[in-house]
Amino acid sequence: MKTVRRRGIALVVLLPVLIGVAGCGAKQEPEPGKAVYGRPLAEQFQAATDSTQGAGSAAFVASLTYGTKDGEAVQRTQGVLDYAGWTARATLGFDAPRTFPEETLDYIRGGTGEKQELATADEDVYVRGSGSGWLRYTPEAVNRFGEDAGDVAWHAAGDAAPYSGTLADFVPRAIPGEEPERRADGSRVYRASLLPEVAQEVLPAHLRAVGSEWGTDPVGMTVKLDADGRLSSVTADLTPVLTKLHEQGVLADVKRLSAGYGLRAFGEPVKAKAPSAGDGKVEDAGKVLSVIGSLEAGRCANADGTGLGSRSIVRPVDCSGRHEFRVVDQVEVDRSFPGNVEVGNGDRYGIEACDRAEARARQDWRKGGTYAGAMTAVGESEVSVSVTMDGMGKGTVTQVKGSYTCLLTAAG
Repeated sequence: MKTVRRRGIALVVLLPVLIGVAGCGAKQEPEPGKAVYGRPLAEQFQAATDSTQGAGSAAFVASLTYGTKDGEAVQRTQGVLDYAGWTARATLGFDAPRTFPEETLDYIRGGTGEKQELATADEDVYVRGSGSGWLRYTPEAVNRFGEDAGDVAWHAAGDAAPYSGTLADFVPRAIPGEEPERRADGSRVYRASLLPEVAQEVLPAHLRAVGSEWGTDPVGMTVKLDADGRLSSVTADLTPVLTKLHEQGVLADVKRLSAGYGLRAFGEPVKAKAPSAGDGKVEDAGKVLSVIGSLEAGRCANADGTGLGSRSIVRPVDCSGRHEFRVVDQVEVDRSFPGNVEVGNGDRYGIEACDRAEARARQDWRKGGTYAGAMTAVGESEVSVSVTMDGMGKGTVTQVKGSYTCLLTAAG
């Protein structure tokens, strides 16, 4: 009996000790968002980007809103991000009321049509329009096509997300101007600013190319992080960028310009793999597309379905089938004028050269109403003013040089 009592006493004495040991080893739940909010203010945006990627996946919506007195046009991109596989899928489209200026809407779209699908995987970007197959733009194809592939290449996977060209790219590059506002749900709202030359990177390529000197007026940006320190939303007022576009004579009737970005559904399963045969036809853009300036006279081609909205990069096709245009000739412009002469952009000399080329071309191309309208010249020229020395002394010469492709556009 004494032995039993001793054991009982021993158990009573030891039990609290064991419980105490267990209590010391208990795993403490980390404070939500501590990995972000516990860092110095200047490091929190980069930490938030890391935390967002750590979620593994998310759904996103990015937008550009163009406001006029007749309503707003919204370019909206919706998709999913696979941070683990560093791939993305997205759909691009436009919403605009009937009252929105048609010419302005066409210019904003850049000729890409009303809807596109994009996918990214590593450095490759895939694009397809309505009723077309996938085109894969590799870095090699982008290098070959240059700036004309800008709208597609801009969305290739970047450092912040596997889909670039959104406000998310700017977050790790910015520093909050002051301590954030803390909301009741644990989320926090920050104010930051960007230089216009940085903020304009969110615009389509054909608008980015317009401006050169973007000024120093700051672009205000609002960043919201959720309670866990993940990126929730970003908005930016692009008024300083719009002001510079107006100075270049672009989007004159657009009075408001803003950008937005939002994330949700963190960690949920997503389908963001690179397109394969199961998604339909997948072609290498570098193999099936050509620079229009490389096509010989008589060749036919289509500019739709490239995802670029440009006639500079086209798909050569057989002239017996459906085609958008026929190449009449490739012409060069090389004109000189005495003095400092205002000649504009020189395109009219390209059109004159193309008119002469059409007069020399086979006349049966025009028969049967296959082609309609006037000759079109696609290309560009440079105007330079130089000072020369000759036997009579010093003189000034204005020179126009350029290359153009002359096209007949198919009727209907």
